[in-house]
Amino acid sequence: MSEAVTIRLPDGREVVLEDWTDKPLYSTLDVLAGATSQEMLLFQYTGGDSVPAYAPVPVTAPLTATDKDTNMATAGGLASSEEFMVYSIRPEVFQLSVEDETHPDFSVPAAPTNGEPTPTPTFLSIMHMQLLLVLTISEKEYAQAGLGYFNFGGGVYGFAGNTSVRATGQKGEPGNEAVRTYAIPQHIGGQEKFKVALQNPPGDALLINLGDGSTEYGDDAKRFARVRVYLDGLRKRPTA
Repeated sequence: MSEAVTIRLPDGREVVLEDWTDKPLYSTLDVLAGATSQEMLLFQYTGGDSVPAYAPVPVTAPLTATDKDTNMATAGGLASSEEFMVYSIRPEVFQLSVEDETHPDFSVPAAPTNGEPTPTPTFLSIMHMQLLLVLTISEKEYAQAGLGYFNFGGGVYGFAGNTSVRATGQKGEPGNEAVRTYAIPQHIGGQEKFKVALQNPPGDALLINLGDGSTEYGDDAKRFARVRVYLDGLRKRPTA
């Protein structure tokens, strides 16, 4: 940058925008229909580790993380030379299926059917109804709201008015105007620990197995959600 810009945070700390880029952090998890976990964590692993997988039965094989699943270099935090200013949280949801719900293997999903991996409105609505999304930095909650509060603002967008045709949905319109941007950015400092969690406070079974009302797409216990969450904002990664 040709000129440094200083941002004063609400607690009085100042952040100088040098060596900063507009590059998100992202992390992924899998959750099978019927899962009862009260907290499902993201950003706690790096490439080569297992992608967190949540199911109502023991998981046979989780997905091994690659660059498409996460770009975290340090599990659960940043390197000492890094910082991040979170301006928005953007969850991207894919609808997939396992071959056998009694021995779920997330590493090799079943062949896509019925429009997968694009989710249906019913699939998204159930996730929005049952799940919260929470951002915690240094043991303090900085964001907490229903999953539907956080729009993705991109991806496939479609619908169908005929119930005999599979309707497709997405988290918000495919444009930045759909994304809720924080008036005050949330700051993650070097070596500061943070996590993002999908929370299901009562621990009720996640009902994403329910159908969307069409004859072609009924209830299916093999259905699972692959959720990739972006922390969007400014990222400091010094080159020297």
